[in-house]
Parts: sequence; structure tokens; C-alpha cells
Amino acid sequence: MSIESTAGDAALTRRIAELEAELEAAHRRISELERIVERGYGMVDAIPAMVYFKDRQHRYLYGNRAFVERINVRPEEMVGKTDHELFPPEVAEAYIADDERVMATGEPSMGVELPVTRPDGTIGWVSNSSVPYRDKTGSITGMVGIAIDITRRKRAEEELRRSQEVQRALLDTIPAMIYFKDRQHRYILGNRIFAAAAGISVDEVAGKTDHDLFLPEDAEAYIADDEQVMATGEPHLGIEEKITEANGRVTWLMVYKAPFRDNQGAVTGMVGIAFDVTARKAMEEELHRTQAEQRALIDHQAHLLAMIRQLSTPVLPVTDDTLVMPLIGDIDTARCQQITEALLKSVQRYRARWVIIDITGVPLIDTAVANHLILATQGIALLGARTILVGVSPELAQTIVGLGIDLKKLITHSDLRSAIAFVMKRQQTSSPTR
Repeated sequence: MSIESTAGDAALTRRIAELEAELEAAHRRISELERIVERGYGMVDAIPAMVYFKDRQHRYLYGNRAFVERINVRPEEMVGKTDHELFPPEVAEAYIADDERVMATGEPSMGVELPVTRPDGTIGWVSNSSVPYRDKTGSITGMVGIAIDITRRKRAEEELRRSQEVQRALLDTIPAMIYFKDRQHRYILGNRIFAAAAGISVDEVAGKTDHDLFLPEDAEAYIADDEQVMATGEPHLGIEEKITEANGRVTWLMVYKAPFRDNQGAVTGMVGIAFDVTARKAMEEELHRTQAEQRALIDHQAHLLAMIRQLSTPVLPVTDDTLVMPLIGDIDTARCQQITEALLKSVQRYRARWVIIDITGVPLIDTAVANHLILATQGIALLGARTILVGVSPELAQTIVGLGIDLKKLITHSDLRSAIAFVMKRQQTSSPTR
């Protein structure tokens, strides 16, 4: 064996040893990388959210434990599959559309709500965030995504939405204005009737104040009263408020207001319900107007009755101490009382000494009327005056006799002229001689 051959073998041996050392180092490096990858996958598997990787052709490269459990497949069954192979068509299309936007634009997609098939076959919801994955050259080769299950939240939101729909339907069914305000007098909610009165839609109520919706003087009145309710914590029940609607129509409301409180009992706002009482107010005003008209009519009737009474019992002073009452028409008991009252007042007023009652124009006098006339003459006598009856008919004379009254005690004349002449003659006789 030559010296050169021996040297070559030694060099080869050293090279082999070097390669074996490098190979062993590579194996150690690979093992370390495998441990790192395994730890990485383990950590990703520990994440309760769904984590997945896709290539540029929308094929799944990886999915963590939460992901494969959610779609109910084994990890090896998922790799290389597309959304169309794993999900219903409508769900797959939604995923692909969102992922394609990310990989086409290079922009991340954050918090997109997407449907997901649950293990029991029902459809749930996830909040999906995804970012593009790039190689060393910066080219997009795929994407990584993380999806958080928000099914409970979505169900709660749906229940809240249905509850709000029921609440809205209930509020809009009640034939009254209903509204809620916060502590800063901002409207939180108003029903359909309230919104219509304010001239806005139901969706526009939230955030508005009274100054945004109503005339300044009306707004100030509402705010002052509402502030008292919220400041004192005491309700205001059955108060009347005036509202000028957007169309200019003035509406009267019967309003009930009460504070509402949080869990700690602090007043955080108020609720109001207002019933339209415009028709009732109009009826009240009409009633007041009618009552005023009735009072005026009654006063007018009383005035007319007084005039009629005065005309039906006329007392005429013909001289300083002589009164004449000419009576015309039928006389009943009520008129007799009026006659007696008028005569006695006039005798006292005028200090009369003579009273002439002319009954020529009275067609018929019954016993009751005759008795009243006699009583009137007696009352006049008590006041110091004498009575002369004019126009006494034979029938009346007979009636008076039937009453047991001596006609000799009565002064009678056939007509008014002779009665006045009689009185004047008596006055002249009683006057002192000059």
C-alpha cells in the first residue's frame, strides 16, 4: 500500500466522521424543531378558540383541537380538505368569501361574524379574525385564522331582539304616549304615538331632548316637572300638560310620571304615560260655555219674569197719596200673592193713603181670588191706607157676601173715573182752608 493511498483513506475517514457529526447535529436539530413544533401545536391545541391554517387554494393545512372538535372530524381527515368538503354550501361560501378577501388584499379581517356547523348539526356563530401568511419573499401563500364561539351571545342578542320586538309591539298597541328619559332628560325610548306627536320616527326618538322636539315654552315646562320627579323620587300622577304637535295641533294630555331606579336604588331616569284628553277638554269647555249661556238665559228669564210680574201687577201713583192698580186678565193664586206683595210695598214706599184696585178687566174671580183680594185690603188697612174696589161685578159681590164679609166696610165704585173723583173730593175736604 502506498503512502498516497493511506493518506486518502485517512481524509475520507475524517470526512465521513464530519458528515456523521453533521448528520447527528441535524437529527438533534430536527428533533428540537419537532419538539418546538409539538409544543407549539400543543399550545395552539390548548387555546379554547378555533385556530386553523389554509393555503392559497383554500385547503386546510391545520386545525387545532377546538376546531376539529367543532367540525366533528379527525385531524388527518381535515388536512387537504376545502370548506365545501367540510361544511354546508351556504356556510362554505361565507368562509371562502371572507378568506379570499384576506388573501387577495393582504389586509386582515377582524371580528367578522360567520355561521358554523356545531357537532349536533345545528348552526352556531363565531367571531372570526384572519390574517394573510407570507413566505420569505413576501408572497401570500395562505392565511391563519382564529374563531371564537359567540353562539350564546348571538342567542342572547336574538332573545333580546325578540323581547324588544314584543316590548315595542306592546308599547305601540297601548293607546297612549309612552316614553322613557335618562337623568339628563334625554329620551331613551318612545312609542309610535309619542313619535308621531313629535313629528319623528320611532328610531329617531333615542337621544333627543324636549328642546329638540317641542316648542320652547312647552319644553321648559316638561323639563321642570320631570326634574322634580327625578330629584324627589316621587311620582306625579294625573297632571295635565299641553303639547303642540309637529302639525301645529294643540293636544291636552293627562300625564302620569314615575322615576325608575337602578339595582342600588338610585334614580337613573323616569317613565311617562300620557293619555290624550283633548276631546274631554273640549267637552268641558263646551259644558262651561253652555252653563254660562244657561246662566245668562236664566238671568234673562228672571229679568223678563220681573218685567212680566211688574206688568201683571202695575202700581201707578196718580197723586202724592193715591195709588192705582189696574188689573187685566185672569188672576190665579200666584198672581194674587204678587198683587198683595206689590200693593203693600208700594203703599209703604209712597206713603199712600188711598189704593184703587180696578178689576174691571178681570173676566172671572173665584172664591180663592176674592178671598186674597179681601186679605190684601186688610193688609193695606194695617199700613194706614184705605182701599177702593172698582168694577165689582154682581158675581164678585155675591162671592164676597158668601165669604161673610160686610160689603158696607168696602168702598166700591163702578168705574175708575168715579173712584178717582171720590178720592180727590175727599182730599179736598180734608185739606185745610187758606
